[in-house]
Amino acid sequence: MNVVLKRLRKAEGETVSGAALAESLGISRAAVHKRIEKLRAEGHGVSGIPRRGYRLETLSDRPSGDDFSPGWGRPFFFFEKTSSTQDEARRRAVSGSPEGALLIAERQTAGRGRLGRRWESLPGGLWFSLLLRPAMTPARVPALALVAALDWARFLKADFGVDAGVKWPNDVWFNGKKLAGVLAEMSSEVDRIHWLVLGVGVNANNAPPSKGLVPAVSLRGILGRNISRRELLAGWLRRFRKSYSVYQREGFLPFRSAYTDFAVLNGRRISLDAESRDVSGIVRGVDDEGRLMVQTADGPVVLAGGEIHLSVERR
Repeated sequence: MNVVLKRLRKAEGETVSGAALAESLGISRAAVHKRIEKLRAEGHGVSGIPRRGYRLETLSDRPSGDDFSPGWGRPFFFFEKTSSTQDEARRRAVSGSPEGALLIAERQTAGRGRLGRRWESLPGGLWFSLLLRPAMTPARVPALALVAALDWARFLKADFGVDAGVKWPNDVWFNGKKLAGVLAEMSSEVDRIHWLVLGVGVNANNAPPSKGLVPAVSLRGILGRNISRRELLAGWLRRFRKSYSVYQREGFLPFRSAYTDFAVLNGRRISLDAESRDVSGIVRGVDDEGRLMVQTADGPVVLAGGEIHLSVERR
């Protein structure tokens, strides 16, 4: 964290002189001023009172590179506006950026979800991509996206009391509305992955999109207040980093029970455009590899992917 920000937070709303900051931190007054301007540019409310000093009025909710220790979240890239953090991450993956590189945008002009669908990405939401270089085969990537979505649902429930659920294969829902989504894109050979980019979009403090195949909701709408996006991202990263390690060693099986607990499709009648065929039936959960199990009129089927259409029937 910016050392000036740390010192201002420690002052708990009291004014701290520029001279005192410079002396306690072992930097020049000019360096203090430069760091104050950087804090303001990041959205922190820092007031300057003539002949008295600086006071922290409000903390920015926007994630910053200072939030992360070496490892995941480093290198850190922030864009006020970009076409897509996925595109930015892919370029850096090709150029050799390490696992854990994190790219965040305040606004995306061409954000996308599964099947190339447009993802509306206005200021206030949490739009980011995480670069990974997992030691596993490409066939295991889809279930890792399930784990990423599950960790969002578990984190939101544990830390914020939001009763979120997971909609196979990549969405986080709340009361029948889309709250977040995960997109996995990779470069690979038959037996190994060169790089994998997980793109995540969370409706945090933004107005939820008014257009789309399903209604959407934001955390602000659920909680009735703005929520710190830096806390959101840091909390999910802590949880997912552990899950990612477990998944590489043991696969989806350790997560299957929790996924079942949070799944919103279980018992629902659905129709699927999957694997060049239409499938209709009742969802019976996911198997040990994260594939969807559906009971059809012709018997049980297991599906690795597809486009789901819901009915109101539940059994």
